[in-house]
Amino acid sequence: MNPMITKNLKFIVPGVLLLAVAAWIFWPAKNAKVPTPTKTTKVEQINQLPLEKRPYVTMYTRTDGKEINLTVDKVTDATSMEYELEYYDEDRTFIEGAFGTVDFSKESLPVTKQLLLGTCSKNVCRYHDFVSGGSATLRFDGGSAAYVLKTDFNLQLQGDKEGVFGSKDAKVTLEVGRTGLPQTTYVMIASTMGLPDAIPAGTTVLSGPYAFLSASSPTLKQATITFKGVTEPAAKILFWDGKSWKELKTTVADNEASASATALGTFVLVK
Repeated sequence: MNPMITKNLKFIVPGVLLLAVAAWIFWPAKNAKVPTPTKTTKVEQINQLPLEKRPYVTMYTRTDGKEINLTVDKVTDATSMEYELEYYDEDRTFIEGAFGTVDFSKESLPVTKQLLLGTCSKNVCRYHDFVSGGSATLRFDGGSAAYVLKTDFNLQLQGDKEGVFGSKDAKVTLEVGRTGLPQTTYVMIASTMGLPDAIPAGTTVLSGPYAFLSASSPTLKQATITFKGVTEPAAKILFWDGKSWKELKTTVADNEASASATALGTFVLVK
């Protein structure tokens, strides 16, 4: 063998071996899969704001039940609001929604939004039939701290319910009788999230407030409002007449508090 080649091999072979070892050491590291960062979902803290500090929110449909009027009032610590309405039929064969925002610096309180239960295009509207309930989520921001409020609602027709209306959580019912309202009357039942005004001094809220509202405000005859799961013997029902709280003559028995009601509106159980 050529002496020169032999001399060069002494350097080439160790060099090749060194490169092979280096490749073996570093190659896996370069080709190792980088783990995908785990996405974290932020969990909203809902209904954490004290009741007395919450906005007062009411909902009712127009006479044909095809549109919801969402009214927000008594906002004291926010400059903006996002609203999200989700609704569905009794069997939940469909779930639809309506969304929007409110800038309180541009819109005066109370703010009302008309939320169509359907879609419109080129002056042609298609409505979702047999809507029976849903939820409303409100996100407030721009104040000392952001907060979220949410309520479930029922949408019930007098003719279907034969005059017996109830909240989604089954804690309160209003019985108006089979002829207490016109058969085509839609009644919306939901928590109002907050109070329209402070309750009388010395009282504490036990349940509610809940609103039973329709497009009209007829006088009720022989109607009864009932709160369930009541263990406080001194519990009493208050009714908001639009200006002040009125105490209703309340009977407490069998874990229920009941009173006669003469109108649709907002009710709260206190002690």
